[in-house]
Amino acid sequence: MSGIAKYLTIGAAALAIATPAAAESWAQFSSNDQTLYVIDLDTLTPVDGIVSAHMGRVPAKGDASDLSYDTEVVLMRCADGQSKPGEIVTYGPDGAETDRYTDEGPWGASGGVYESIKRIACENALPASTPYPTIAALIAAKRGQ
Repeated sequence: MSGIAKYLTIGAAALAIATPAAAESWAQFSSNDQTLYVIDLDTLTPVDGIVSAHMGRVPAKGDASDLSYDTEVVLMRCADGQSKPGEIVTYGPDGAETDRYTDEGPWGASGGVYESIKRIACENALPASTPYPTIAALIAAKRGQ
């Protein structure tokens, strides 16, 4: 192995060791007859006054093997209580990504499910439900009962 290749290999290995895997902690914060609303508690870090909360919408009913759901990045400005949608990703029954797009909606007053996210992200009103490491684990627990 040449000197340069050796240093590149060592550098890549050091980077792999030093870079933690993205942690997830999905907790249910709301629901209705059709949808479970979940939030990744590990995404609630404000940057320049804006919190990027990752929310998921999971069908409340269905077979535990159906991993269909979608996620949305919800941007929150805690100072004025406004929110706006961001990137939305949909996943099919096998859990594989099927679509990805950005909702360019304007900043506006938080209402509905966004109001719940505002309380979680801005007021530290964390949901009391059990967190799961993945949405698939949440689906297995909720529908596998």
